[in-house]
Amino acid sequence: MERYELEHRIRTQYAREGLAARLLEALRARGRDPGRLSPEDLAGFEDMHAGGRAATESVAALLAPKPGSLVLDVGSGLGGPARYVARTFDCRVVGVDITPELVEAARVLTERVGLADRVEFRVASALDLPFESRSFDAAFTIHVGMNIADKERFYCEIGRVLKPDTWLVIYDLFHMGGEIDYPMPWAEDESASFLLRPDELDRLLTRLGYEVVSIRNRTRAAAEAMRESARRAARTGRDEEAGSPPLVMGPHWREKVANLASALSEGRLGAYEFLVRRVGVAD
Repeated sequence: MERYELEHRIRTQYAREGLAARLLEALRARGRDPGRLSPEDLAGFEDMHAGGRAATESVAALLAPKPGSLVLDVGSGLGGPARYVARTFDCRVVGVDITPELVEAARVLTERVGLADRVEFRVASALDLPFESRSFDAAFTIHVGMNIADKERFYCEIGRVLKPDTWLVIYDLFHMGGEIDYPMPWAEDESASFLLRPDELDRLLTRLGYEVVSIRNRTRAAAEAMRESARRAARTGRDEEAGSPPLVMGPHWREKVANLASALSEGRLGAYEFLVRRVGVAD
């Protein structure tokens, strides 16, 4: 599949008309006032990845940006991790995502919780970041690599916009063996899914000039969180009662959650965190 065809497919997969307004209505249904939201109101609602808020906290703690630094979030989705990093470490965060509806929703939620002065979002491809070289003090990416076919360009592009001797944290899902059942939260079928093994990413990053400092296996925590998500999905009667998953994942969200929970629990997929340093990546 050609790059632009794949990017169009990803945009279409996540595009949901009126997403921002529907998210606010879902928050209202949970007893929140959309006009007076706090960051705590979005907890459990905005972290659309395996492990949820606990995984966001782990990524943020590993990155640990300095106050006032400029951080890049590649594949920012609804913006939950970007907002968490900004308010926890008193830094500025720029998130990029290829899907305009997700970017608009992230902007609305960020404004509603009073963080628009520290967090911004742009529509952009992860393979053509709209920034000057050596612009950022740190970067992270959560559950994005699975949708990227050209991983060499992806990680080179992140390296280009990072300053030398800075940190990148990657939290992704990996193929550990066996068949993968689709649909999954990131792909309707295997034609839009590009899973690596952890050792393959380790070798790729090293070849590109990154220093791989640590690799942490987060599969157990991710599996437990996804099993609980699958149980909640099974108990939930109407989509309107389920919060953000049906709004972002679409009509097959229950099947996607169940498939991911099973694959993690059975060891066919793994969740890993990489801490790498930008050393010799070419500009």
